[in-house]
Amino acid sequence: MREIKQANIVRFTERNDVRCADIEVKAEGIKEILLVEFTPTKDNDIDMRHVYRKDASNEIDWYDNNLHEAFKDVSEELFNNNEHDKEWGEREAFIKEILSFGSIRKELEEHFRRTHTASLFYTYDVEDQTFLH
Repeated sequence: MREIKQANIVRFTERNDVRCADIEVKAEGIKEILLVEFTPTKDNDIDMRHVYRKDASNEIDWYDNNLHEAFKDVSEELFNNNEHDKEWGEREAFIKEILSFGSIRKELEEHFRRTHTASLFYTYDVEDQTFLH
């Protein structure tokens, strides 16, 4: 897999009622900046949902305007190799490298833990306490 040269958390947000974190990634062998979307899982882990190629100029799009298709989903392009084991291994290695860069994992875990705690409530008619999004 490609070596991660830089990874920075850009924002924490919600998309389609799902909490997520956007991380800008510079990887060896890829000219453009990638925007990688991570979400919490039910088993208290973190998973990558999408990888976007960020084809925006900061001089023009200083506020991350994605309305003109400056962000293209390249998840399948990066990890679709027709060999399931190879595809899965490369994807997992990519995730592991991003999460181990600096304090990325720690910051994501802390943020998702705090927002999970804030979103729970208890009622007698709900057996399984889940996210309220």
